Amino acid sequence: MRRAWPALLLIVFAVLFVIVNRGAYQGFFHGDELDNIQWTRYLSPADWLRGLLSLKYYPQNFRPVGHFYFNLMGRWAALDFRWYVLSVHLIHLLNVVLLWRLLRTRFSLPAPAAAAGCLLFGFHMGVFDALWKPMYIFDLLAAACSLWCLLWYARGDLAGRLASFVPFWLAFKSKEMAVMLPAVLAAWEFWLGRKKWKPLLPFFALSLALGAQALLVNVTRNSEYTLEFAPAAIWKSLSFYAGRILLVPYAGLAVLAAPWLLRDRRAYFGISFFLLLLFPMLLLSRRLFPAYLYLPLAGLAMVGGVAAARVPRIAVAAFFVLWLPFQHASLRAQRREALSLADENRRYVSKVREIVRANPEATVFIYDGVPAALHSWGIAAAVRYFAGRGDLEFHSAEQRDLARMLRQGSGVVLLSWDPVHRELQALARAPSQPEASYIRMGRLAPVWQLGEGWYSLSGHFRWCRPYATARLRRPPGTEAFELEVNMGPPPVREPIEARVFVNGEIVGAKRLARGSGWHTLRWPVKAGPPGAAWVEFRVEPPFVADPVQPLGLAIGAFGFVGGQQP
Repeated sequence: MRRAWPALLLIVFAVLFVIVNRGAYQGFFHGDELDNIQWTRYLSPADWLRGLLSLKYYPQNFRPVGHFYFNLMGRWAALDFRWYVLSVHLIHLLNVVLLWRLLRTRFSLPAPAAAAGCLLFGFHMGVFDALWKPMYIFDLLAAACSLWCLLWYARGDLAGRLASFVPFWLAFKSKEMAVMLPAVLAAWEFWLGRKKWKPLLPFFALSLALGAQALLVNVTRNSEYTLEFAPAAIWKSLSFYAGRILLVPYAGLAVLAAPWLLRDRRAYFGISFFLLLLFPMLLLSRRLFPAYLYLPLAGLAMVGGVAAARVPRIAVAAFFVLWLPFQHASLRAQRREALSLADENRRYVSKVREIVRANPEATVFIYDGVPAALHSWGIAAAVRYFAGRGDLEFHSAEQRDLARMLRQGSGVVLLSWDPVHRELQALARAPSQPEASYIRMGRLAPVWQLGEGWYSLSGHFRWCRPYATARLRRPPGTEAFELEVNMGPPPVREPIEARVFVNGEIVGAKRLARGSGWHTLRWPVKAGPPGAAWVEFRVEPPFVADPVQPLGLAIGAFGFVGGQQP
């Protein structure tokens, strides 16, 4: 019966864990997940094997173990999010089992203390995202391989040390932070092992080779993956993660004192495990995500297990009576935001499926507005996934000079996201469809006819820069050019002069007062042949609320008109 109760305890924990985290199964994919599902399906088995065995560091962050997961799940579960969450939870429970084995067999902790350490790791809402979002599968897989590696290496015999090299390699191929695993194994030898250093040489040789490549790449690139060694950048990262350990700002720094209060070599190793595996994340001050604590957190769980073995059980019970409700409250708070973002993404991607199937000839997609957790690459991945093709173009509605960039004969689809109503609308232009002669700004305005100098939509108008262009179709019988502008609420600035040009010739100018509300301006145009026409808007002086984004006019509509209102 004594041998069976750990299994029963695990089953109870697993059932309660799934019940408490059942909301995760109502979630939906984020942009990174869609991107990984979409592109990994094109890799061949040879690509996976080459990436797995290669000694090359991939600047594009190709991680064969984690990306193979997305390949398998994409083929088997398609876009059924529930199966992805189930796999995440199963791997997390596997990590809890590995930690249990480590604490019981290598740390020689009594079962209640080992259970306390596992509970700290298994139900810590500082890493909520790692338990709810498949995009962090890389961290979970790296943790599984790292704990597996330590379990085998800590056996102390030659067979265990040789076998531990396999999970070490898989851990690095899951996530680059595992490059610190040789240092973790050295810490084991120093604190708890026999101080035999020669078996570590292959681990350090491989780690140094890969780390040197990463540093060389770091010198030549400037991105959010750039390693930053400045003290201010490291402190920024350290303070961020310290606030996630106990879910109180900076409070996590206090755990650094725990090993020295316990004065136990096992606790010294646990804090070494935590700091060494956290160190690479401290250098990425532009990529701060709580889920990156997942693997280092196992080290703090080791310290917690040692502490539970050294203090009275009543104190351990009192700690969890306070700690577990606090974690559950944090889960509920984070759950609301996660499900709200998931609902936006589900609505967007579901509509994209309909739009892509209704427009099989479209080769250009323009997105105007993006759900917060989907990102532009998530939109591109969703469209490519449903279209089943890679020869597609994607542009933001704010991209400079779309009208000159896009071929007039191409099929175009505008994806316009309304964040207020959480609704995606689409406007399609077939290759043979003529362009508009009059544009009214709205969710379904043909933004592919806008040239340079335009900002995103603001209600019923769109701001332009002091100089902006657009392309219109001048129809037969054109009599005038019309412009609707919003000069805003009561005056706050000096008047401006707005001038409009068609094909390089001025058609009208008007002096307007800031804050004078809506104006409808109309100027006659000279007789001319029908066809494509370039329109220019010039405004002096500009309104400079932000030097990077000077404002010209808030335009509600413009275009060619005949004898009647459009």
